[in-house]
Order: sequence, then structure tokens, then C-alpha cells
Amino acid sequence: MAPQLTGAPGTAGAAGGGASAAAVKPQFHHFHHHHRLAPRHHHPSSTSLLSKLAFWSVCSLSLLLAFLLLSPSAAPSPRAPPDSPRRSLHSSPSTTAATWGGAAWEKKVRASARVRRANGRGLSVLVTGAAGFVGCHAAAALRRRGDGVLGLDNFNDYYDPALKRGRAALLARSGVYVVDGDIADAELLAKLFDVVPFTHVLHLAAQAGVRHALVDPMSYVRANVAGLVALLEAARMADPQPAIVWASSSSVYGLNSHVPFSEHDRTDRPASLYAATKKAGEEIAHVYNHIYGLSLTALRFFTVYGPWGRPDMAYFFFTRDILAGRPITVYESAGGGAHQTTISRDFTYIDDIVKGCIGALDTSGRSTGSGGKKRGPAPFRTYNLGNTSPVPVTQLVDLLEKLLKVKAVRRIVKMPRNGDVPYTHANVSLAQRELGYRPSTDLQTGLKKFVRWYLEYYMPGFADKQKQHGSSNSKASRGRSGSTSSAR
Repeated sequence: MAPQLTGAPGTAGAAGGGASAAAVKPQFHHFHHHHRLAPRHHHPSSTSLLSKLAFWSVCSLSLLLAFLLLSPSAAPSPRAPPDSPRRSLHSSPSTTAATWGGAAWEKKVRASARVRRANGRGLSVLVTGAAGFVGCHAAAALRRRGDGVLGLDNFNDYYDPALKRGRAALLARSGVYVVDGDIADAELLAKLFDVVPFTHVLHLAAQAGVRHALVDPMSYVRANVAGLVALLEAARMADPQPAIVWASSSSVYGLNSHVPFSEHDRTDRPASLYAATKKAGEEIAHVYNHIYGLSLTALRFFTVYGPWGRPDMAYFFFTRDILAGRPITVYESAGGGAHQTTISRDFTYIDDIVKGCIGALDTSGRSTGSGGKKRGPAPFRTYNLGNTSPVPVTQLVDLLEKLLKVKAVRRIVKMPRNGDVPYTHANVSLAQRELGYRPSTDLQTGLKKFVRWYLEYYMPGFADKQKQHGSSNSKASRGRSGSTSSAR
């Protein structure tokens, strides 16, 4: 596969810190003359001195803690245990500040973003989150057709950075350079737009995951809101202004009960902080389209899966735990109605999502601003990208058992109130009409490709044994009946 390849800190925290410091400022009490002590009590007692010392010690400690906890530059991020795949979306500026700049760096940036089509009529695309799952596949697909592609990623440790480095290495072999930097770094973004006149931006950098917001909520605000604003600010001042396609999420539908989910359905009842930040992003995008003439397209992804996927996704850690003999937790809906016991997802294979992304880029239309000023109306669009065939999670586990040839140890529990929703189902008719989007990969076919990649990447010895076992069974089957049988 190639990767077969088939195919996230603003000043608000500082302001909050100032407000909190003012809130805990000690109040000085002014004593009136009738409270004065008699001359013989001129020297305070030892008890009084101890009380005052204790009081000022507590005040000083409170101020220090307020400063440390509320200052975005000093506050350490909550981190998950070492064996957890879920960690904070934080990158240290001190570790990334020296990774960009200089003549050699600019040369690599320009070379990566240069269009390579024979006719010279291609796109020059900045792909943010390029070392991420969708970003890696999309960047590779754009490069394969001759577009100029430059990646940007901060390689944060929300999940194993080694997987992200592996994706970036694959892209490097195809001529795509991934800049190590943060999407909220305004100076870096300004430099990139100055060095390369990008025609398009595919903005995929984000803090993903619904449940992680219970652990580190501020990371979602920084990446999904502040990061998006930083990008839009850089794009509106760029000359030329690029057209922007960016990843929203199917989670914006939240508690919507109308299925399949349509772009016309209400999205004002998010069920998670992640969903709320993505919905906020859609509203912010509208502002930049309205005021500055940026061409903006939001893509609402539905449960993307496939090779080189995210370890925090259920299909991924189900595979890991089934192979390790550990029990897996399968949720049942605690709600009522037709979906009372079935948790279902509209699983969408990565190749189909990438086709939707490229279709959105190709049809995005032009931004109309110049020098940060709008010159006319620009496109503003929203599309669902899903598979249109929801599958119960129990069926997903059945398929994994068959492909891995290992029986899962299932633990069935009621779904907790952690931001997850019981089902998703995409109406993609608008994307079909306007983007030519037609998903074509069913879950069994997609999972087969994922499992093959997983075993080759994480368990090459186990994969070789399975291949040999499958080859032996195939020969025996041909000898008995003249037909072939597939182990998968």
C-alpha cells in the first residue's frame, strides 16, 4: 500500500488568570481609632503574629496557584497514564520553534508544494494534520495525481506519535514534506503563506475523540476553535486567498433523532464538547466567509476507518484487545425507541472519505478577498461524507472475529453519559449531486484491508503465519473440490 495509502494557546487563559488573581486578592481591613490597643499591648502577642503569618501564607500560596494553574504557558496539561493511547493535545513551543525557517527549509517547502502535473494545471494544497489518519491518505492521493502538497502537523501525543511519524515517512517517500509545527502558530502560518501561494487548504488538524474531552477539555478549545481561527486569519490575509475545505464532524448532529442525518437538520444540541467545538467552527467559518470572502467548505465525516487509522477508534482497539485476549466493552443504548439496544455507526472507509475531500477541493470555487477585504460573495458549503449503511457495533465485532480467527471476550454494558450517541446515519445525496461522491466500500471489505495492514504493521510474524495457513487451506480445498476458498 502506498500508504495504501489507498486510499490539532490563546490569550483567553491569560485573561482568565488575571481575573482569578483579582478574585483572590486579599482585602485589607482598616481599623478605627477605638480599636487601637492600649499602650501596654504595643507588641502583638505570639498568637496574633502566628495568625497573621498563616493568613499571608495562605494568600501568597493562593495567588501562586492561581498564576500557575491559569497561565496557559505555565500550566502543564493533564496526561494519561503511560499505557493509555489517549493523551493531551499539547506540543511544547520550545520543541517546535527551531524546526522551521531558513533558506534550506524554504526550499523544501516550495519543492513539496510545487504542482507536478504535466500541464501545470493542478492545485497547490496545504494539508494541516497531514500526519493524521485522513490527512496522510488525502495528501498521498493529491500527490499521486500531480498536485503540489505541503503538510503541517505538530505530532502531538494524543496517541502514539510513532504512528504519525510513520505516516509522515510514507509521505516523504512520495515527495510530500510535513512541516513540524502547530496550527495555532500564527507566525509559522504567515510564513507558509508568504513562501507558497497556496490555491487551497485542506484543514484536518484537530483534537479528535469524544470521550477525551472529559479528561482534557481545554485541548479541544485550543485546537478546534483557536487553531481554526488562526488558520482563517492567515488565509484571509494571504495573497492570493486560498479556498478552504475543512473537517467538521457528524457529531454536530448531537441529539438529533431524525435519520438519516441531513445537512438541513438542526445541529444546536451537541452531546459532547468535541461536537460543540466543531459546531462552533462551522459558525466561525460562516463569519469569515461573510466578512472576508473566504471560500469555505465543511465536511461532516462519519466514523472513518481503515489502514493507518487512529488507535482511539473502537475498531482499532477492538482488534488490539481481541488479539491480546483481553475483554472488549460493547455498549448498549440506554435510551428508548427503535434504537434501544443497538449501538450503530455509519462506518466509512478511508478511500471513500478521501474521494469526498478531493471532490470538495476540486469544486470549491474561489475566495474573493484581497488584502483581507471581501470583493464579492464566495462559496460557503456543508456536506455529509458517510457510507449511508449503518452497522451495529456487535456486527463489527463479528466481522473482526472472523477476520482475526480469534473469539472476542465481550462485556456488554449500558452506554454511559460520556458524549457518545447511539447511532449515526448519513444522508449523502447533496454530496452525490455536487461533489460526485459515491461511497463504494462495504464494512467487510474495508475491515479486511485494515486487518491485513494491522497485522503487517504491528504483528508481522503473526501475519506471516496467517498467510501460510491460508495458503495451505487453499491448496487442500483445490485438491478436494477444484475451487478456491479464502480464509478471509
